[in-house]
Amino acid sequence: MAHFRKKASRKTQISTSSLPDIVFLLLFFFMVSATIKPNAELLAYKVPNAENLVKPEMKFLIKELVIGFPKSQKLGVTSRISDGKRYLEIKDIAQWATAAKAELPENYKDQMIVLLKADADVDMGLIADIQEQLREVDARKVLYRTSESTTDPIQ
Repeated sequence: MAHFRKKASRKTQISTSSLPDIVFLLLFFFMVSATIKPNAELLAYKVPNAENLVKPEMKFLIKELVIGFPKSQKLGVTSRISDGKRYLEIKDIAQWATAAKAELPENYKDQMIVLLKADADVDMGLIADIQEQLREVDARKVLYRTSESTTDPIQ
């Protein structure tokens, strides 16, 4: 009878020396191939003209509201308010502003700036109602999105 001899077992090791290179290549691939979707506006609006333009310095303090007309006729033809994610009613503005302030660091909560991107044809009564709601929650810094006037107002 033949005796079988057991072979000495060898421990196999996986080389991890190239692992950082592989991780870096995967990271680079996903960074290059990823697409950033632009924030799709819910409302259509045309920007009014202005003579004096001021750009804010600390952009993280800016919270935007869009006031315009629905892109789809199914949603009506009257002006609507949007925060870029959903439609808002006048009564929701104070709650929206409070939530927007809560997102800011503690030392900047009182410096929040509300940027109103309003259509040039929107009724000023709606803008005044929004400002009143913002005043109730002490969000008093309001900017208006405009474009530089192309015509000289003094002729």
